[in-house]
Amino acid sequence: MLDIRYEDEALLIVNKPPGILVHPTTKEDETTLSAQISRYYHRQGWQLNLHPVSRLDRQTSGLVVFAKLPEIQGQLIKQGMQKEYLALVTGVLPARHGIIDYPIARKPGSIIEREINPEGKPCKTEYWVVSRSDRLKKKQPDAVAPYMDVVGLPADTVSSLSRQTPLSLVRCRLYTGRTHQIRVHFASIGCPLWHDNLYGNIPGPPQRHGLHAYRIAFVHPWTHTILEVASALPEDLNRAWQNASW
Repeated sequence: MLDIRYEDEALLIVNKPPGILVHPTTKEDETTLSAQISRYYHRQGWQLNLHPVSRLDRQTSGLVVFAKLPEIQGQLIKQGMQKEYLALVTGVLPARHGIIDYPIARKPGSIIEREINPEGKPCKTEYWVVSRSDRLKKKQPDAVAPYMDVVGLPADTVSSLSRQTPLSLVRCRLYTGRTHQIRVHFASIGCPLWHDNLYGNIPGPPQRHGLHAYRIAFVHPWTHTILEVASALPEDLNRAWQNASW
């Protein structure tokens, strides 16, 4: 069943669970998010084609935007959107706020994997540490003050999280939208995402890693007002935060 977070005559914004693809492939079609939306349109009696504006990896949960008209799709892609993610990262981050600005390219010999490469496309990720485990605080005694910069974070997210595991909860803002950008950037500074099998060599469920697209904001093409939609950290990542141990 679709988890619809916003809908009008121009747009549909849904909350994607982990483990499913956004777009169909030759091997997977009916289980994809696109197929679910097509069936939803059909049930409503609408003859609409799919016009995706954003995408997520299979293992990532969170907000995905679909336009209902091709001109809306084109306008949103052209004007851009502000996208923010919540990530569970491992290791010790160099600071509670930072910018990772390394170019990314496809790794030679792979059709999936990306890498930091000076010949790659420019990529910029800004991050804020929302909360860390007690054990990480002991490794960074000079930075134990509470992290208050959580603008836009759903109110129930931080209060529900345990601080007993060696992970950091990080809010990320993308200024570019490259494939695997957050995953590659955090791995490049020695802090791969929780259960990222591809970039962190961290064993975990193949259908899930520690990344959730929690907030999206943009100027609505018709109303010309700012539309902002948010989705709190899902229960499985809350449990990971509480229970993960190495």
